[in-house]
Amino acid sequence: MKFFLPAFLALTLLISSCSSNYQHVYLDRSIANEALAPLNVDQLMTIKSSSNFTKDINYIQKRSDIFLSAFIHVEFVSDPTLPPETAFKILPTIENQKHKVKILFSHEAFYDRNASNELLRFYDQLIHSKFVSEYSIFELYYNAKSQDFLSLQALAKLRYLGLTDKSYNPFGDSDLTSLYERRTYWANIQEQFEKQETLYKKKIKIKTEARKSVMDALDKVSDDQQFRNLIARNDRKGAAKLLRSYLPWEHMPPFEKLFWETHLDVMVNPLPLDQRVLVYRGIDGDIIQTGEVAGKKLSRTEAILDQKVFLMSTMMSKNQGTWNRRLRSLNTMYDKYMGTDKVLSSEYTKSARISNMFFKHAEEPSGSPFLSYSPSFKIASAFGKQTNTAYFVDPRLMYFNFASRFPAELEFLIPLASFPEDLAAVYDYRVQTDVDPDEVEKFLRKTAIEKIEREMGAGKGEEIFERIVKNSSEFFTASLDFKSTNPNPHAAITKAHAVDDFVKTISDVLKDDPEQLNEVKKSALETYEALEKESAAQELANEIAAMNTSKAACKDLIQLFWK
Repeated sequence: MKFFLPAFLALTLLISSCSSNYQHVYLDRSIANEALAPLNVDQLMTIKSSSNFTKDINYIQKRSDIFLSAFIHVEFVSDPTLPPETAFKILPTIENQKHKVKILFSHEAFYDRNASNELLRFYDQLIHSKFVSEYSIFELYYNAKSQDFLSLQALAKLRYLGLTDKSYNPFGDSDLTSLYERRTYWANIQEQFEKQETLYKKKIKIKTEARKSVMDALDKVSDDQQFRNLIARNDRKGAAKLLRSYLPWEHMPPFEKLFWETHLDVMVNPLPLDQRVLVYRGIDGDIIQTGEVAGKKLSRTEAILDQKVFLMSTMMSKNQGTWNRRLRSLNTMYDKYMGTDKVLSSEYTKSARISNMFFKHAEEPSGSPFLSYSPSFKIASAFGKQTNTAYFVDPRLMYFNFASRFPAELEFLIPLASFPEDLAAVYDYRVQTDVDPDEVEKFLRKTAIEKIEREMGAGKGEEIFERIVKNSSEFFTASLDFKSTNPNPHAAITKAHAVDDFVKTISDVLKDDPEQLNEVKKSALETYEALEKESAAQELANEIAAMNTSKAACKDLIQLFWK
C-alpha cells in the first residue's frame, strides 16, 4: 500500500546537459574516509519503533500538513520487509523526473506515537527549519550517501535537534515514554562524531594552508595572468587552471565538488558554435567588461561596437583587490549570505551548498558567484530596457536554478564570467542610437547572424542561427518563446481542486472516517492558503502547469548527478 502527498506546484523544469556523459562516482571530501562516521546514511534516516501504540489514532495523518510541499513530492510506501524494530525510513529519490521523498513504513507505524513524533520532528528539521530550500534534502542525502563525514554528522545533529527543539512539538512530551531514551541515544552518537571531527578538522587545516600558500603567490602575478584578463583573451584553459587553484576543494562535499569538476571540464572544451543555444541577459546596471584586440584593452564604446564585451559576477566585479585575489571569495562566501541559512549560519548549509546558493542568488544576486541568463528575450528585457545582450552558449555550462522560488523567470546560471567569444550581440541605447527601442530583439538577431558570417563563412549565418534556435527550442522545452504552444487546458489549477486531489490520495488510509477526512481537508486547505500567500502559488501554478506539458530535454543538477 502507498499513498502520495503531492506537490501542488511540483517543479519539473529541467536543465543542464542533454548529451554529456557525467560520471556517477562516489566523490568525497579528500580526507572524509579517514574520519570514521559511527553511522551510515541508512541508519541516520531510519526511525525506530516503540511499544507506545494507540490503535484509534493515526498520528501521521493527524499532522500530515508538515508533508505538504510547494516543490517536492512525499510518498508513503508500506514496506513489509522492514525489520520489527524499524517504524519509518526516509528515502529521498528521483523518479520520472520528479524530486520525491519516499517514507517507508511498517505495518503499525502510523499508530506508534513515539516513532511518529520523531519522524515529524526530524522531517521538520530537514525541510522547514535548517535549510532555505526544500531541495537541500536531496543534496544533503546525496553527500551523506557518498560517505561524506560532515554530511553524515549534519544528519546526526538534526536527529538530536528534532527531539530537543521545542519550536515544533506536534504531540507534547507528557506521555512520550521513550523520548528521553531517544534523546540520550542521539546525544551519544553526536559525541562519537565530535571525536572524529577533531581528526577531520586537523587534516582539513593542513590542506587549506597548502592551498593558501599557492594563492598568496597567484594573487600577485602580472596583469596578463589575472583572471579577468584571461577571460578577456578567451584563454579558457588558463582561466580554468587558475580557478582550480582557488577553489576550496577540501571544504567541498561530493555534490559541490562534482559540480565544479564538471564545469571546469566543459569550460575548457565547449561545443562548436552550431551546437550551442541562444540565451539573453538584460544588463542595465551591470559592469561591462571590455575585450582585447592585439593585446590592447578596448574602450567601452569600442567594445560595444566591435561586439567584444563580457560580464563577471558581482562577486568578482564589485569586490576589491587584484582579480585573482577576488577569487578567494569562493571560500569566504561560505560563511556569508550566499552560503548560509536564514540566521546566517553555515552549520548545515555546508552540506547542501549548491541548492543553498542557487536559492540565495534568486533572492538577492548581489555578491553572488553566478550570472543569470534566460532563454526568453521578454524576460531578459525586463532587466535590460537600455542595454541587452544575446549569447551562444554551450548548454552544458548553464544550470537551471531549480531552487528559485521565481520559476517564471526561467533563470539559468553560469559561474563567475562569460567569455567574449560567447557573446552573440550587445545593444546599448547610448551607442546604437539608430536602433528603435522596440526592435532590439531584431537588432540582436541581425548582429548575431553577422557574427556567424564572420566566424563560419559568408552565406552561413541564417542557416546556423536557425540551427541554434532549434537547439534552444529542444533544450529549453517547447513552452518557451522560441515556438508557440497551445494553451494548456489543465493550467488553471484551483485551490479547491488541489486540496481535493490531496485528500483523495489519502482517503483509502482514512478508512472512510468522514470526521477525520474533514479534519485533514481543513488542515490541507489552511496549509495551501499559507503557501499561496507566501509564494503567489496560484499564479506560479498556472505557469508551471504550462511548462510541464512540454517535453523537457534536460535535467537539473540533482537529477543529473543522482546515483
